[in-house]
Amino acid sequence: MRAMTEEHESPLHALGKGVTAPPAGVAPYAAARQSSSARRPPVRSLLLLFARLLRPSLTVALALPVVWGMAQARWRQVDIDVWSMGLLLIANGAFCIGLNLAGQYVDFRRLLRTDRTKLDRKQSRASASTGHDKNPAQDVFHLLQSRIVRPGTVRSLVLLALSLCALAYLWLGLLAGWPLWFFGALGLLLAAVSILPAVRYSQRLWIVGDLTLLLAVGVLPALSAYYTQIPAIDRWIVAGSMAPALLVWLTLLSYNLLTWRRDWKIQRGTAVAALGPEHALDGAAVLSVAAFTSVLLLMALGALPFSSLLVLGALPIFLHAFTRNSQQPVTQADALYIIDRSTQATILTALLWMLALWNG
Repeated sequence: MRAMTEEHESPLHALGKGVTAPPAGVAPYAAARQSSSARRPPVRSLLLLFARLLRPSLTVALALPVVWGMAQARWRQVDIDVWSMGLLLIANGAFCIGLNLAGQYVDFRRLLRTDRTKLDRKQSRASASTGHDKNPAQDVFHLLQSRIVRPGTVRSLVLLALSLCALAYLWLGLLAGWPLWFFGALGLLLAAVSILPAVRYSQRLWIVGDLTLLLAVGVLPALSAYYTQIPAIDRWIVAGSMAPALLVWLTLLSYNLLTWRRDWKIQRGTAVAALGPEHALDGAAVLSVAAFTSVLLLMALGALPFSSLLVLGALPIFLHAFTRNSQQPVTQADALYIIDRSTQATILTALLWMLALWNG
């Protein structure tokens, strides 16, 4: 009889498949090379997967405060510095990507401390297929949980993104003045506060974490964008930055609809996990109306031009996203719909705002 070779499964370091034993007659050195080449992760597939899971549409939507501040400076008849605008957009994008990855990495470390049995790849996929999160690769957390990527890889990406953000703000400080360093350092500090375990997994202090996110991803980028063009900050600019801050904050938190069951299991404090999806969506609808109402109030006070009414065109999309579904519970398809519509509405708000004030 012919000798049967036995298959051996290789460790899953990345997006790799099982490695079979070399056939008879193959030299040990060649077999070692064959085994190492089989273990080598397909870099292109891994990069494409990361590009999809890094939420590029969310990163684009979170650029609204930067566009908001630039448009307000342009409305005051200031020529926009293209270099400053480009650097600020790079810094904001890198900051949002790093914050997203850091939050998921902290959640994964929380899972390690609570239940290490969740690390098993087959169990995690089975639980994902029977639970609320049907797609095991919907975010980087699932890649870590399934051992498809290493935690060190995610840590390196976080450090890379935050280093890029710090370098961009360093250059902005040289171009526009030292207050940009203050804005950048304060944003990084507030982001660090929001992912502290004592805040992120507290039953009460998670509200503080959400408020720090509101400032870090909404208010400070808008003030930074305005200051790069006009080296002055007044109360009307601060008041005007609250509208884009609320909208991008709601868009960022809408992603919690996908993971609220997981957040509840690891005791992460979010509005969706604490109040339930239905009540959280009601609150989001109220806050979106409040954001657009603040634009009307500032327009009535003379702080914004009459053309600001154009941004109201995005309000129906927000309301339709947050009030479309009243089922119990919100399904994954509903969550994806809400995320897509809120992201599209945020991007549309940025475009309408730029159109309203750029030549106003």
